[in-house]
Amino acid sequence: MGGEMKKLSKRLIDENQAVCAESLKIKNMMQNPHLAKAIADAAWGELYRMLAYRAKRAGKRFVCIDTFFPSSKTCSARGHKLDKLDLATREWACPKCGARHDRDRNASKNVRAEGIRMMKAAGQTVLKRVLPA
Repeated sequence: MGGEMKKLSKRLIDENQAVCAESLKIKNMMQNPHLAKAIADAAWGELYRMLAYRAKRAGKRFVCIDTFFPSSKTCSARGHKLDKLDLATREWACPKCGARHDRDRNASKNVRAEGIRMMKAAGQTVLKRVLPA
Protein backbone atom coordinates (compact mmCIF):
# COMPACT_ATOMS: atom_id res chain seq x y z
CA MET A 1 0.00 0.00 0.00
CA GLY A 2 2.79 2.47 0.88
CA GLY A 3 4.36 2.34 -2.58
CA GLU A 4 1.01 2.81 -4.28
CA MET A 5 0.23 5.76 -2.02
CA LYS A 6 3.56 7.39 -2.87
CA LYS A 7 2.96 6.95 -6.60
CA LEU A 8 -0.57 8.33 -6.34
CA SER A 9 0.43 11.38 -4.32
CA LYS A 10 3.35 12.07 -6.67
CA ARG A 11 1.15 11.80 -9.76
CA LEU A 12 -1.56 14.05 -8.30
CA ILE A 13 0.94 16.76 -7.38
CA ASP A 14 3.01 16.44 -10.59
CA GLU A 15 -0.07 16.72 -12.84
CA ASN A 16 -1.75 19.63 -11.04
CA GLN A 17 -0.93 23.12 -9.79
CA ALA A 18 -3.21 22.58 -6.81
CA VAL A 19 -5.04 19.69 -5.19
CA CYS A 20 -8.19 20.32 -3.15
CA ALA A 21 -9.56 17.70 -0.78
CA GLU A 22 -12.13 17.52 1.96
CA SER A 23 -10.80 17.17 5.48
CA LEU A 24 -12.47 13.97 6.63
CA LYS A 25 -13.28 12.95 10.19
CA ILE A 26 -11.53 9.62 9.77
CA LYS A 27 -11.73 8.79 13.47
CA ASN A 28 -15.52 9.19 13.38
CA MET A 29 -15.83 7.26 10.13
CA MET A 30 -13.92 4.34 11.66
CA GLN A 31 -16.76 3.92 14.17
CA ASN A 32 -19.05 2.72 11.37
CA PRO A 33 -18.66 -1.09 11.40
CA HIS A 34 -19.65 -1.34 7.72
CA LEU A 35 -16.96 1.11 6.59
CA ALA A 36 -14.15 0.79 9.14
CA LYS A 37 -12.03 -1.81 7.31
CA ALA A 38 -12.28 -0.08 3.93
CA ILE A 39 -11.43 3.28 5.49
CA ALA A 40 -8.47 1.83 7.39
CA ASP A 41 -7.24 0.11 4.23
CA ALA A 42 -7.50 3.35 2.27
CA ALA A 43 -5.16 5.21 4.68
CA TRP A 44 -6.68 8.63 3.95
CA GLY A 45 -4.67 10.40 6.63
CA GLU A 46 -1.41 9.14 5.17
CA LEU A 47 -2.44 10.19 1.66
CA TYR A 48 -3.26 13.71 2.88
CA ARG A 49 0.07 13.92 4.70
CA MET A 50 1.93 12.87 1.53
CA LEU A 51 -0.03 15.29 -0.63
CA ALA A 52 0.72 18.20 1.71
CA TYR A 53 4.41 17.29 1.87
CA ARG A 54 4.81 16.83 -1.90
CA ALA A 55 2.86 19.99 -2.72
CA LYS A 56 5.01 22.08 -0.39
CA ARG A 57 8.19 20.56 -1.77
CA ALA A 58 7.10 21.19 -5.37
CA GLY A 59 5.91 24.75 -4.68
CA LYS A 60 2.32 23.78 -5.37
CA ARG A 61 -0.85 24.00 -3.30
CA PHE A 62 -2.71 21.42 -1.25
CA VAL A 63 -5.99 22.90 -0.02
CA CYS A 64 -7.94 21.12 2.71
CA ILE A 65 -11.63 21.99 2.76
CA ASP A 66 -13.29 22.04 6.19
CA THR A 67 -15.10 18.88 7.29
CA PHE A 68 -18.33 20.81 7.76
CA PHE A 69 -18.40 22.31 4.26
CA PRO A 70 -21.67 20.93 2.77
CA SER A 71 -20.09 19.59 -0.44
CA SER A 72 -22.59 16.77 -1.04
CA LYS A 73 -25.79 18.64 -0.30
CA THR A 74 -25.06 21.91 -2.13
CA CYS A 75 -26.19 22.18 -5.75
CA SER A 76 -23.02 22.72 -7.79
CA ALA A 77 -25.10 24.35 -10.55
CA ARG A 78 -26.80 27.12 -8.54
CA GLY A 79 -25.61 26.86 -4.93
CA HIS A 80 -28.87 25.84 -3.25
CA LYS A 81 -28.16 23.89 -0.05
CA LEU A 82 -30.42 21.05 1.05
CA ASP A 83 -31.36 20.95 4.72
CA LYS A 84 -30.32 17.30 4.88
CA LEU A 85 -29.10 14.51 2.65
CA ASP A 86 -28.71 11.03 4.10
CA LEU A 87 -25.77 8.81 3.16
CA ALA A 88 -27.98 6.32 1.32
CA THR A 89 -29.05 8.97 -1.23
CA ARG A 90 -26.60 8.64 -4.11
CA GLU A 91 -28.45 10.91 -6.58
CA TRP A 92 -30.68 13.91 -6.05
CA ALA A 93 -32.39 16.74 -7.91
CA CYS A 94 -32.10 20.35 -6.81
CA PRO A 95 -35.53 21.59 -5.73
CA LYS A 96 -34.67 25.14 -6.89
CA CYS A 97 -33.23 24.62 -10.39
CA GLY A 98 -33.98 20.96 -11.17
CA ALA A 99 -30.34 20.02 -11.81
CA ARG A 100 -29.72 16.30 -11.27
CA HIS A 101 -26.68 15.36 -9.22
CA ASP A 102 -24.62 12.28 -8.56
CA ARG A 103 -23.68 12.78 -4.90
CA ASP A 104 -19.92 12.21 -5.32
CA ARG A 105 -19.49 14.08 -8.60
CA ASN A 106 -21.47 17.02 -7.19
CA ALA A 107 -19.32 17.02 -4.03
CA SER A 108 -16.12 17.01 -6.10
CA LYS A 109 -17.29 20.04 -8.09
CA ASN A 110 -18.11 21.87 -4.87
CA VAL A 111 -14.77 20.96 -3.24
CA ARG A 112 -12.93 22.25 -6.32
CA ALA A 113 -14.93 25.50 -6.34
CA GLU A 114 -14.38 26.02 -2.60
CA GLY A 115 -10.66 25.35 -2.97
CA ILE A 116 -10.44 27.96 -5.75
CA ARG A 117 -12.43 30.41 -3.62
CA MET A 118 -10.09 29.84 -0.66
CA MET A 119 -6.97 30.32 -2.79
CA LYS A 120 -8.33 33.56 -4.27
CA ALA A 121 -9.31 34.79 -0.79
CA ALA A 122 -5.70 34.16 0.29
CA GLY A 123 -4.53 36.36 -2.59
CA GLN A 124 -3.18 33.47 -4.65
CA THR A 125 -3.36 33.52 -8.43
CA VAL A 126 -5.69 30.89 -9.83
CA LEU A 127 -5.51 30.04 -13.51
CA LYS A 128 -8.81 28.83 -14.89
CA ARG A 129 -8.62 25.48 -16.63
CA VAL A 130 -11.58 23.64 -18.05
CA LEU A 131 -11.93 20.20 -16.55
CA PRO A 132 -14.13 17.39 -17.83
CA ALA A 133 -17.59 17.44 -16.29
